[in-house]
Amino acid sequence: MITAMLAISFLGVLGSLIWLVHLAHLIRHRDKVLFLADLPDDRPDRGWPTLAVAFAARDEAGGVEAAARSMLAQGYPRSEVIAVDDRSTDATGAILDAIAREDDRLRVVHVRELPAGWLGKTHALHVAAGATRAEWVLFTDADVVLRPGALRKAVAFAEAEGADLVTVAPEVPTESVGERAFLSIFGPLFAMNAPVGRLGDPRSKAHAGIGAFNLVRAGAFRSIGGFHHLRLSVDDDMRLAQAMKFAGYRMRFLMGRDAVSVRWQVGLGGMVRGLEKNFFAALGYRLDRTAVVILGLLTVGIMPYVGLFVGPWWARSTCVAGIAAVAIILAAASSHSRIGWYYALILPFAAVAVLVSLVRSVALTLLRDGVRWRGHHYPLDELRRHVRIRDAWSREVWKSTR
Repeated sequence: MITAMLAISFLGVLGSLIWLVHLAHLIRHRDKVLFLADLPDDRPDRGWPTLAVAFAARDEAGGVEAAARSMLAQGYPRSEVIAVDDRSTDATGAILDAIAREDDRLRVVHVRELPAGWLGKTHALHVAAGATRAEWVLFTDADVVLRPGALRKAVAFAEAEGADLVTVAPEVPTESVGERAFLSIFGPLFAMNAPVGRLGDPRSKAHAGIGAFNLVRAGAFRSIGGFHHLRLSVDDDMRLAQAMKFAGYRMRFLMGRDAVSVRWQVGLGGMVRGLEKNFFAALGYRLDRTAVVILGLLTVGIMPYVGLFVGPWWARSTCVAGIAAVAIILAAASSHSRIGWYYALILPFAAVAVLVSLVRSVALTLLRDGVRWRGHHYPLDELRRHVRIRDAWSREVWKSTR
């Protein structure tokens, strides 16, 4: 009993210290937290470079028109939109073709078959990038809505910073307590994994890519082979950022409040199910990494709260400080996430939801012997083999550029 209490107290203190260190990091690097909507859209010194907005759509008839029209309404002076209808069985292709007849800035590519050894999305985006000679390519999703001026601001920022990749974290509208609770821990965990103070440091391996908005310099993107080395990466957005960072290219990260938004999932159940294909993939389909992440989630999401009632006074006081740090972090981020500080009070319930999402992702992948995505089954052996080859390539790229 005493040993168990000591272990709980230790993990509570450890989790609290992790939150306190994360808060200190955010305070130290608060000047690096930039919002796309607040940036100027001044014309770069050499003029506006050409830009292609690329997205893949498969059976997105319900929202693809709004997304495509928002991209066309950007007012960027030298742009085109390339929409890839990826084997849709609904009216997606017809809707896109109709818009293209109205506006010749929209080009529609219809993919009828998926080549062996490719995910549908990575193949579609690879095809889109190959269909343009633009200097910049924005990879986005069919359900993302861009506010007018977002592209001008992003490209102007990239040119001014000399960046090769600009990732924007989208605003995620929510409608329920469950959705906001899930994001109350998922967002900070993402930030811990990709510390804002290290993303722009070429000596650090820290990287962040988000499928809603990955803006890449086309020449840099092509130099890493496009999506060729990532063709079976379910977490293609993060892996693209990793590949470009490891290849020595400069990345920048922005917050997308009032500029880029996406309704990610509906309800807490939707949040849990929404990571079905990605969670285990992000861990390289490895059970040892899964065990470490589960322990980490328990440590930061639950144990500080349990530690309030276990152990010596100084340990309980540390847990109080750790929970206060969570509240401060959420309060500081509330202008972007719309999640109030008081969600720190129910963080353990959110942590359980994330744990369920992870366990569900692992279990379904193992039971199905692979990933089912958009009507296609990708065998687990093939995915794991791809991860091994991709990671070996990434390590060699890192070594060759350092």
